[in-house]
Amino acid sequence: MTSMTLPAFTPGRPAAEVDAALRQALDVSDRARECAVLWFAEVRRRELYRDLGYASLHLYATGALGFTENRAWQFKRLADDLERLPVLKEAVTTGQLGWTKAQQVARVATPATQHDWVAKAATTGRRELEQAVRQARQAARAGHLRRRKSGAAVGVQLSMMPAPETALEDPAHQPPVTITLRADGLQLARLEALLEQAHKRGLVPAGAGRIEVLLAGLAALVDGGNAHAHAHAAAHPPRAQVIIQQCPDCGAAAAVTRRGEQPLAPAQVAAACCDAQVRRAGQANRATIAPRVRAAVLARDRYRCTAPGCGEARFLEVHHVVPRAQGGSNRQDNLVTLCGRCHRFVHEHAGGEGGVRRRGNPGRRSACPTGGTSP
Repeated sequence: MTSMTLPAFTPGRPAAEVDAALRQALDVSDRARECAVLWFAEVRRRELYRDLGYASLHLYATGALGFTENRAWQFKRLADDLERLPVLKEAVTTGQLGWTKAQQVARVATPATQHDWVAKAATTGRRELEQAVRQARQAARAGHLRRRKSGAAVGVQLSMMPAPETALEDPAHQPPVTITLRADGLQLARLEALLEQAHKRGLVPAGAGRIEVLLAGLAALVDGGNAHAHAHAAAHPPRAQVIIQQCPDCGAAAAVTRRGEQPLAPAQVAAACCDAQVRRAGQANRATIAPRVRAAVLARDRYRCTAPGCGEARFLEVHHVVPRAQGGSNRQDNLVTLCGRCHRFVHEHAGGEGGVRRRGNPGRRSACPTGGTSP
């Protein structure tokens, strides 16, 4: 990508020079945005935000980069488009396409049609390309309506795909489970519109993927749609429990599902051990944190995740700042509220800098003791 110089502002110049300087500045602005999105996509693809101390791309964008919710959403969508369309990404990276045309192509291109759209964008003017994109979108909508009338369905796929680096580093990693839904054209359009609005309005966990949006929606249904239901649910035993079977000898653990037992990563097991009901054969069930202490910690933290920049109000868990294995207690001053994602992130980065601090605690992070079966 070639570099460009921003023209210095000088008042009182002739009209032609002002026009040329303005056009140059706009071109530089477009190139700068294009460059920023490419770097942002690199952070997303390699999950570099985790190395920088953030549990999600969204938290990195809003916390480290100072993005607004809407800007973070826009950048993520643009980065997703470039990863979804590698031919378009190559055209942008090499300078074959400018950023304005690339954005138009991303609105209609699919992995199967991206070559044709990139070629068309490279050989047509901006207005002609916009018209072609508009016509293609109208045709696509008409096709959805025809399929709707005929009763035909289209597939909507939600998948949980970790980065390749995670698969190599995590010995407990298994091939992801793919959940496929069937929807007609109108239902697909509603799904896309609702997902977009939910993200823009901040109604879903920050930086959540589609599977997390689905889980949050189901949790809201279970809670009865009450605006304060998430706080009540967080302070009381959950209405839906997850069962984790753990070997008392080797410590390996798996979540029990209808598709069989799904192995868990060590960080997931460690996070579960912080805040769970432990069941051992022949013994009474035991909470790792006393219910009254857990409720007090959640109330103190206002039923919000305390990780910097997060503030999530669903899927809350209580974490030991100083692990039990290192002498940490179950007192309130050693406990903090985290959402499930931030809790796992803290355990994955045990011993790193920063951490979650509470009332002067040193912020050390590690796995708490394991054992038994915990829901």
